[in-house]
Amino acid sequence: MALGKRIVMLTTSPLPYGDSITDGPGYRAWHLLSHLARKHEVAVLSLYESFHLGIKKECEVVENNIRVKCVPAKPKIIADLIEQGNPDVLYLPCLSTPFLSRLKRKIPTVLDYTGSGLLEEYVSRGRVPVTLLEMKLKSFWLGDFFVASGERERYYLLGLMVASRKLSRGKHGRSDPLIHVIPMTPPLEPPVLREKAFQRKPEDFVLLVAGAFLPWYDYAAFFEALKLLQGKGVRNVKAVFMGGNPRDKKFERRVRLMAETPEIRDNVMFAGLVPFKDRANYYLLADAAVNIPPSTVEDELSVRTRVVDYVWAGLPLITPARDEYSGTVVAGGGGFKYEAGDSSSLCEVIEKLINDKQALQQAKSRLKGLLESEFEIEKFISPLKKFIEKPYVDSERSSTSRISSDVFLWLRDVANLIKH
Repeated sequence: MALGKRIVMLTTSPLPYGDSITDGPGYRAWHLLSHLARKHEVAVLSLYESFHLGIKKECEVVENNIRVKCVPAKPKIIADLIEQGNPDVLYLPCLSTPFLSRLKRKIPTVLDYTGSGLLEEYVSRGRVPVTLLEMKLKSFWLGDFFVASGERERYYLLGLMVASRKLSRGKHGRSDPLIHVIPMTPPLEPPVLREKAFQRKPEDFVLLVAGAFLPWYDYAAFFEALKLLQGKGVRNVKAVFMGGNPRDKKFERRVRLMAETPEIRDNVMFAGLVPFKDRANYYLLADAAVNIPPSTVEDELSVRTRVVDYVWAGLPLITPARDEYSGTVVAGGGGFKYEAGDSSSLCEVIEKLINDKQALQQAKSRLKGLLESEFEIEKFISPLKKFIEKPYVDSERSSTSRISSDVFLWLRDVANLIKH
């Protein structure tokens, strides 16, 4: 069967091919592109290996009908590879735009804004780096079709688009959404338990906390809730942390040290980094998943990747339900709400579920319905498909070749600052 358009993606995120891990933008892009690859030719230029891991060796693999090529994070090489691929459409996360600085030709471009980004910096540092803000504002001038992962996130981005002055140029129809919402969607295949990742007793109640160790999560409140359960004589709760932070091992060590107290250390397990394809070996052994954000503006505007993955795995969710996806799960009967940052509230919810297995099973049974409604990609992807079928370049768009080389250097500096 002849394929349709040529789509080239450029990304600094880890993609879940082979035995790799992934992050939010990588998870989002992989499943979106896997869907598009059924009709179109999709290739990925992956900068994660060279930019973040310092791996110089190039590689190429094909998976899910997607060709992934690991390439050096050098704008000249990237521009040459894009020209050679002769794409009809470029697809990239907004913060990958500086790597297009040597690209001379205007190619119809989809910019994907996954996560509140700048606000993550705000809650972890108490400020927003000017360089990241400038890159985000400039990005609106470098794309033709804009995508967000949530409705709240879209409104936040519309404010940034106004600040970028993009809406002061040209004419925009009143019915133009400007930024299209396509929620994160999980894999099409169901989770499969290939091997038991850990041992559990029949009486154990296993809580799963998956994802990277990041400074905008409230680990202290979670560990305090576990201590409160121990103080109440609840001994059968096991907490499994799946994931890590290869770019900030120091922060990961700090989180691990929080669990090194006599009351809870025997009830906490750290699995470390787990290949994306093996995550179901943990998910399917757990009773419930826990989302542990503090009460911040970042949490209100975020789109939590792991929430979608928990729904995919049929894991009832314990959450403050402040972010859009968690709120959807709780409203749909697939989760249970506690007050953000309140260890006592979290403790009470966990204790209630231990004693009410029926409530847990009812929540589990409702998750499939959420998959088929709120996280069903076909309900949202039509505008993107139309753009790919008939791509265009915005008449007001700036040329990527005008991106200052300083921005690329700033991106390096900021990445190194985060890393160290």
